Amino acid sequence: METQVEKIIKTKDGVRVSLSDWNEGGAWLSIQHTHGSNFFVFTKAEAEQLLAGLQAVLATEVVE
Repeated sequence: METQVEKIIKTKDGVRVSLSDWNEGGAWLSIQHTHGSNFFVFTKAEAEQLLAGLQAVLATEVVE
């Protein structure tokens, strides 16, 4: 199966985050930074939990 989805995000701190679909129905998350790199493979259920967690974090109001 070929990759159908790929998203690359570059942060202001120089971190590169790549996300793509994975051939077994999940998601592949890769993070590259100046001190190395990491990758994570998520099942669909795990990816949904990650998404829910990110949405919960983003829904909180930031007070400066």
